[in-house]
Amino acid sequence: MKRALFVVVLLSFCLTLLLWQRSSSSVQGGLKVGALNGARMAREVQSIAELRRVYDEQRRAYLELINLRQNFLMLTGLEWVDLRRLLSRPHRTKSEEQQIQQLRRVSLEREAELQRLQQTQPDKLTPQERARLEQLTQIWKEARSEIEQLKNLMDEEMKRVEERLNKLVDEKLQQAVKKVADERGLDLVLDKSVVYFVRGDFIDVTEEVLSKLTQALQSGEHEGQEEKQTEKEAKQ
Repeated sequence: MKRALFVVVLLSFCLTLLLWQRSSSSVQGGLKVGALNGARMAREVQSIAELRRVYDEQRRAYLELINLRQNFLMLTGLEWVDLRRLLSRPHRTKSEEQQIQQLRRVSLEREAELQRLQQTQPDKLTPQERARLEQLTQIWKEARSEIEQLKNLMDEEMKRVEERLNKLVDEKLQQAVKKVADERGLDLVLDKSVVYFVRGDFIDVTEEVLSKLTQALQSGEHEGQEEKQTEKEAKQ
């Protein structure tokens, strides 16, 4: 995510975020140029907690689910559904806690049994043991397949979240630059990294743009939370 946001911000500046000319400036001696520290902007944006919260929370939820499935690798699909149902309850009874522990024991026992059968020479396995080995192997394969599906879902979801955040940053950034340019009477705003020569001084507007961008992102995040809460209440 850091790299993606950095690229978005940097490219936005490198391609010139804002360019317009004012006839009065041209007559009186040329363009009034503002400059931004694009690298610093990218770093500061990453530190905005409100911007990263949704991304981090969703990624953490997926990772916890994947880790949980790995810890209960030898549960069948139905047992796994039952485990998640039990764990989703905020206040579990003693009986429910015992069910969770029982599922944990079942998973560990099956895992140990599978390893033992796999390490036994095939010609020394009884028909019953070969059937059991096949059964346990199938449970293992299905669990591993489910973990891979969860990882793929996480990658896809995180990509969508990242794209939304990148778009949000890009839109808010351009708005922030325009506001500062209007306030300071600037004709051109560039990233410092692409400014090789300017006749006269340029105005560093990094702090001002960063301040407005931070406020805009935090405001947008707050509005998004209110919209989600409204939607949730409407469904209830």
